[in-house]
Amino acid sequence: MKLEHFGLHSRDPEALATWYCEKLGFRVVRTLEKDGRPPIFFLSTDEGAQVEILPSQAGHASRTLEQGGFSHIGLVVGDFDALERDLASKSVSLIGVRDTSNDWRIGYCKDPELNVIEFVARPGSTPSA
Repeated sequence: MKLEHFGLHSRDPEALATWYCEKLGFRVVRTLEKDGRPPIFFLSTDEGAQVEILPSQAGHASRTLEQGGFSHIGLVVGDFDALERDLASKSVSLIGVRDTSNDWRIGYCKDPELNVIEFVARPGSTPSA
């Protein structure tokens, strides 16, 4: 079994898909269109992780990382400092940046709909590992 994708419901799927593409380097790999509703976007990274962005009329409930259920999207990066500079150049600020006791470097940002994205760099790890 392989994890293929996870879904995010969005009030504006096209705008959220554009943000993931422009800010994080995802690309649209599939668009599903049905009469009378906004399209569904499947986005992917070069390493194959996919996000499905679906239309929703409901708002987002406020969440914390410690609550039960979905808390964040985790993305592995090779060079954390380069990522931080790249995101800053795109007006995306990382919060909670720290080195962990197991020598990982992690930080977080939120997308425009307040979904939390975690970036983690592990010694000897590459994004596809």
